[in-house]
Amino acid sequence: MPDLRARRDYQIAEIVMAGVAMFVLKEGSRNAYNNDRSDGNFRENYQRMFGLRLPHMDTVDTVFRMLEEEHLQELRREMIRLLLKKKVLHTYKIPGLGFNVSIDATGVASYSYRHCEDCLKCTSATGKTTYFHSVLEAKLITSNGLALSMDSEWIENGQEGQYDKQDCEMKAFVRLAAKLKKHFPRLPMFITADGLYPNKTFFDICRANQWNYVVTFQDGNLSSVWEEIRLLPVHQSKQTKHVEPHKRGFTERLLKWENDICYKSHRLNYIECNEETVYTHSQATEKKRFVHLTNLEISNTSAPTISMQGRMRWKIENEGFKAQKREGFELKHKYSRVSPQAMKNYYQTLQIAHILVQLTIATQAVGEILAKPGHPSIKDIWKKLLAFMLENLIGLDERNCLQQKRRQIRLRKRMT
Repeated sequence: MPDLRARRDYQIAEIVMAGVAMFVLKEGSRNAYNNDRSDGNFRENYQRMFGLRLPHMDTVDTVFRMLEEEHLQELRREMIRLLLKKKVLHTYKIPGLGFNVSIDATGVASYSYRHCEDCLKCTSATGKTTYFHSVLEAKLITSNGLALSMDSEWIENGQEGQYDKQDCEMKAFVRLAAKLKKHFPRLPMFITADGLYPNKTFFDICRANQWNYVVTFQDGNLSSVWEEIRLLPVHQSKQTKHVEPHKRGFTERLLKWENDICYKSHRLNYIECNEETVYTHSQATEKKRFVHLTNLEISNTSAPTISMQGRMRWKIENEGFKAQKREGFELKHKYSRVSPQAMKNYYQTLQIAHILVQLTIATQAVGEILAKPGHPSIKDIWKKLLAFMLENLIGLDERNCLQQKRRQIRLRKRMT
């Protein structure tokens, strides 16, 4: 990475690693990180683990205000490419479909004043104006709970006027799709997305990039498609029922579908899942309904997989954005109030750190700890890690022994 500083007390690798480690250790703020940095044990342990010095976060912030965000984005992409090349994620590739790549947007920061020229603007019914920054993410999601960030695109207005989420998010998707195709040109994947995306622009992009897709289909959206579905006769051959027992009872899913529905220049396939869960002990029932559109041919054998992969889209919200906001990463914290450039770089280092943390939690070694009776929570494990960094020193002999041996780290098939 380029280093634009005139005076360089720290290497660029030390600067970037300090930003990543702040999120890996779930410090929550630059100030909290600096407070721990002042402890001698903490600094020594940091250097013994990473082989790098730990700069003050004001130094990191100065560099992040100058560093182009693309450099950190490329570092993150290279991490994903390496995982794919080493076939770490091969188990989670869906036969005949590829990898599930989910698309969604999230807010990063909000202000009562215009923060910068790129701020989005929203005025409430009461006349209160809020300025904010949002980003569109593409995450590779897996059945064992991983939501690994592949690429991102900022939703930026740069103009005065009311913010229209669907319009701006779709424009950002056009740019994000181009980046995905450029940086992962041969990756077999299919796109999952929420109810904003069933439209001609989305369908055109997927067809041009030879991507399959499974998107949420909301009532009232694409009225011509809904009208055709209502007029089609019900065929028993296009329905299937599955019963899945579990510890608390059982879940019954009724799947029904229609293939080859015309929408402008596209042929769409429709699938609906009506799910009823019965809890044996309480005799309570829970009903849910899921509807998706796809370009994949639906049959008795493919219907359950297509429906379930469409439903997995929620993992980008739960394991992705929700975890980054509530589980110590503090996504919505203003790590840099002044510089939009630094704000974006902190966001990228957060995504890099989240990949590392997810892979750590998903290992069989951590799984064995979590499987023990009275096991600590993930939050407790991180508290103990930080306490150890402050109160003890990592033994050099033990560290050297670990570094000298090549080790294979295996992931659990299911998350606890």
